[in-house]
Amino acid sequence: MEKEKIIKANTQIKKLQKQISYDTRDYPIDYLVNNYDNQTFYSPNYQRNAGVWDLHRKARFIESLLLGYPIPMLFLSDTKTGKLEIVDGLQRISTLSEFLKDELKLDKLEKLTELNDFTFSNLPEDEQFRLKAYSLRVIVLRRDTDEATRIDLFNRINTSSLIASPSEIRSGSELLNPFMKIIKELAKKKVFLELVELSSTKKQREEDIELVSRFFAYSHNYHNFKHRVNIFVDDFVKQFREINLSTDQKNEYREEFINTFNFIRNNYPVNVFKNSRNQTPRVRFEAISVGTNLALKENSHLNIKEQDIKILIENQEFKKLTTSDGSNSRKRVIQRIEFVKNYLLKCSERNERTA
Repeated sequence: MEKEKIIKANTQIKKLQKQISYDTRDYPIDYLVNNYDNQTFYSPNYQRNAGVWDLHRKARFIESLLLGYPIPMLFLSDTKTGKLEIVDGLQRISTLSEFLKDELKLDKLEKLTELNDFTFSNLPEDEQFRLKAYSLRVIVLRRDTDEATRIDLFNRINTSSLIASPSEIRSGSELLNPFMKIIKELAKKKVFLELVELSSTKKQREEDIELVSRFFAYSHNYHNFKHRVNIFVDDFVKQFREINLSTDQKNEYREEFINTFNFIRNNYPVNVFKNSRNQTPRVRFEAISVGTNLALKENSHLNIKEQDIKILIENQEFKKLTTSDGSNSRKRVIQRIEFVKNYLLKCSERNERTA
């Protein structure tokens, strides 16, 4: 590196480097809420509006507090008026305010299921006291921190971290789930990876695990799909927490997956899952893999030629079902899976007659 460039870089660092003064405090929830309600702690213009979180996120946050889980730090900033500006943490503080005023009813809790439909005043009295006294760690910026720095800090806090994908969340939360272990094992199978050809970035975000999870969820339960794929797949995988799978059952799932993808590799065109942009769209993957699996279940001696699949992927109805938006549409999910399944069964029947 040239010496002049290093000097310029050092000069720029010194020029833009800001000495931010702050102290760390522990505020009880009751104190935070009271000061938020009377606007001593207030939301600046650059903040998102309060109430952006949906009910599920609010209830999950309250559940985490009741379970005693650690909560990320809040950021406030002192001002010339003595009031504190909320730099980061508005959604958490406003949610606490709603809950303590009985404006929030808990719903769809995953662990404290007995608290579903509870408001704050429904909690046992000792838990009410305990929650209000629970302290959250707060970083308070000194009042000489200028607004530009506070805005920059807000932007960096809210954009620097990469939001976990549903697959990454499911993979982590279901780490001990015996079925998730099977899914992760199968996601490493060579025949599967060669067919879907995911980029390194996609693999890092666990797209391979997502595709395998969807394969099983739709193969075994697509008729019960209602809306929102993530919830549908989550619910399918979660059921295996309470099921003690036998060795034979585990092997059945493995064989179902491997047989399907071996069949696709041996009988379908190369890159059958790829679209014209060389991508593997989830809806196309679901239609072909699940449709094939279901057809094989009805006819284990399925007779399919490569030309049959070339005709399928050029079919206008197939293109419509696998390219237009409709991943959360129950009708579309059923249509595209059954379209492929029925097409394969008819082709096999025709091929057997003309053999």
